[in-house]
Amino acid sequence: MHSLYDVLLTQHGRQLTPVRCAYSTIVQLHRYFEDVVLENSLNALVIESLPLSAKRPTREKGRVRDLASGGRRAFFFVDQADALNELVTGVGAQSVAAPMILPQAKDNRFNEHFVVIADARFSALLATVRGRDEGCLGGDEVFCTFEPDVVYSALEYLMARVGAQHPYHAAGFESAVRTSMPKAASLQLTLSVTTKLAHLLQEQASREIAVNRIATAIRESLELGVILQKTVDEVGTALNVGSCALRVETETAEQALNYFYFADDSERGTIREEKITNDLNLHSSRLHEHAEPIIQDPDDETSSGDHPSAVVPLIFHERLIGALQVTAADRARVWGENEILLLRTVANQVAVAVNHARLFAQIQQQALTDALTGCHNRRSFDMQFDRELQVARRQHQPLSLIMLDLDRFKQLNDSAGHDAGDAALQNLAKCFDQILRGIDSAARFGGDEFALILPQAYAEGALIVAERLRAQISQIQIPGFGNLSASIGVATFPSHGSSRTELIVAADAALYSAKGGGRDRVCMFEAADSNRKSIFSSDDPCLDILESSM
Repeated sequence: MHSLYDVLLTQHGRQLTPVRCAYSTIVQLHRYFEDVVLENSLNALVIESLPLSAKRPTREKGRVRDLASGGRRAFFFVDQADALNELVTGVGAQSVAAPMILPQAKDNRFNEHFVVIADARFSALLATVRGRDEGCLGGDEVFCTFEPDVVYSALEYLMARVGAQHPYHAAGFESAVRTSMPKAASLQLTLSVTTKLAHLLQEQASREIAVNRIATAIRESLELGVILQKTVDEVGTALNVGSCALRVETETAEQALNYFYFADDSERGTIREEKITNDLNLHSSRLHEHAEPIIQDPDDETSSGDHPSAVVPLIFHERLIGALQVTAADRARVWGENEILLLRTVANQVAVAVNHARLFAQIQQQALTDALTGCHNRRSFDMQFDRELQVARRQHQPLSLIMLDLDRFKQLNDSAGHDAGDAALQNLAKCFDQILRGIDSAARFGGDEFALILPQAYAEGALIVAERLRAQISQIQIPGFGNLSASIGVATFPSHGSSRTELIVAADAALYSAKGGGRDRVCMFEAADSNRKSIFSSDDPCLDILESSM
C-alpha cells in the first residue's frame, strides 16, 4: 500500500507541484482547510491522516468532534497509540455525529499528514509525508489542490485502502464518499483558503525577521543584558502579545535574571511584573521536572483561568538554564504550532547566547585576574588605573595609590615552603576584601607586591587605610614562619604625579622608603624632599590623632 501523497503525484504529476515548508506551516494550512468546513457549515466529507501524537490537547479533540457534527461525516486515520483513539466508543456503537477513528495498520511505514474535503460546492486536498528527507533542513514537501478530479482520485484510492485495512467500515466509508462527490470548486471558498495562506506566509515572514534580528543581536554583542532585552522585545512584537518575559538562571545561588516586554509600557515595574515573575518561578520548577513547553489555552484543562500563556524551556547541553514566556492580551487566544515553533527557535538561540556570554565573561575574568589571589593582574590594573585617572581629572577629584610588599617573603618560602607562601598571599587578599571599599581595587603587581587604587581618596584617608591594612596583615600567622608584616608606600593624584607612571614611581619610592626605614610601616611619598622618610610606624601615636580628626 502506497501513501496518498505518492499515489496522487504519480497520477497527477502535471497538476501537482510539491513545495517545501516548515511542518508548523503545514499544520496551520491544515487548520485553514478545516476552517472552511466549520465556518461555512458545509455538510462535507472530511478525511484526515494525522502523525502520531500520544497526547492531544482538549481543544484539538473538540475540533475533531466538531468536524463530525452538523450533518458531516469525518474519518481519521491515526496510529493505534494516538490519543484520538480515546474518542472511539466501539464498532457499531458510534453515533452518527461521532468521528470515525480508523487505526493505522501496525506495519504502517508512512508518517502521513493529509486532509481531504469533499462537498458539492467545495473540494480541497493537502498531503505530505513527514521525515522523508531527514538530512534536509528545509522542512517537508507538501502539495495542496482544489481540483475536483484530483480529489476524486484521492477518494477512490482511500476507498480501496479502507476496504483492505478496515473491511467493517468499508460500506459506511463508501456510502459517505458516494454522497459527497465533488462537482465544482467554489471560487469564494477557495479564495478564503488562499487568502489565509497568504496571511500565514506574511506572519511567518515577520517572525523570521524577528528571529533574524535576535540572531543579529547575539552576533553583535556579548553583553548578556542587551541580548536578553532584545529577545523579549522582538518576540513580544512579533507575536503581538500582552507581555513577554525571559528568565535566565545564574550559575551561583543568586536570584535569576528576569527581562520583560509589555505592549502597554505603563505596566513595567508594577504588580503585573511581579506576578509574571512569580509565574516564571513556578513554571521553571515544572520545567526542571519535565522540560517540555507549557501551553495554557482558554479551554485547556490545565488553564488557570488567566490570560493564555505559553512557556518554553531554555536548554543547553541537556541542562535547564531558563524559560521564555509569552502571555496573550486576548483571553480567547489559542497558540498556533508555528508560534510555539518560533518560541522554541528563539529559546534555542538564547540558550547558546547565554552560554557564549558566560564563557566570554569567564575568559575575560581569567585574562584580567590573578589565579592565586583573585585580585586583578597587572594588565587589568593598568586599564583600571587609567580609567580612574580620567575620572579624577574630569571631576577634579583626588586619587590615591598604595604599593604594598610583604617583608621577608623569600625567607618565608625558603623556610616554610612555597605552599605556605601561597597561603600568605591568599590571606593578604582576604585583608583587602575586609578593609577596602567597594569602589577600591586591588591588583597583584608581581610576586608579593600589590597595588591598590583608592578613587576619591585624599592622602590623609589613604594613609589611614594603609595603616589599617598594615595592622591587619601583622595579625596573619603562617605556621613554620610566624606573623606576616608589610611595607607600604602611598602616593596621591595630583600632588605626587599626574600620570599612571608618575604615581607608580612615587608610590614605589615610598614603599622602598618604608623598607629602608625598618619595614612593617607606612610611608607617604614626599615630592619636596629627595630623602623619602617614614610617616608612620606600627607604634606611631600621630596615627591616632589623625584618625580621630577625620
